[in-house]
Amino acid sequence: MKLVTAIVPSRKLDEAREALLETGATGLTISRILGEACERHAPRADDCSFKLEILATERMAGAVVESLIGILGPKAAEDARILVFEPEQAVRIRTQESGDAAVG
Repeated sequence: MKLVTAIVPSRKLDEAREALLETGATGLTISRILGEACERHAPRADDCSFKLEILATERMAGAVVESLIGILGPKAAEDARILVFEPEQAVRIRTQESGDAAVG
C-alpha cells in the first residue's frame, strides 16, 4: 500500500480529481494549503494550492502518479511535488479490515 501526496494548484484541482477517479482511486483527501500567496489574496482561492492525499494499493499507485504527472505536466509550478510514502498499516475502523483490504 502507498500514500501518494501531491501539491496541486487550484486551477488544476477539478481536473486532477476527475483523473484520479478514472484510475479507480476512491480514497482521496483534499486540504487547502495556506501560505503567503493564499493569505495575500484571501478572498480569492484561485492563487491557492491544494494537497491531495491518495491511499492506493501497490498496483494502483503507479497509475495514480502517472495520472497526476499527466495533469500537472512539464509546465508545473516549481513548488509542485508528488511524494510517495509507504504507510506501515491501514485499518478501516467500521469493518476492521486492514492492509490492502482497507484501501479499496
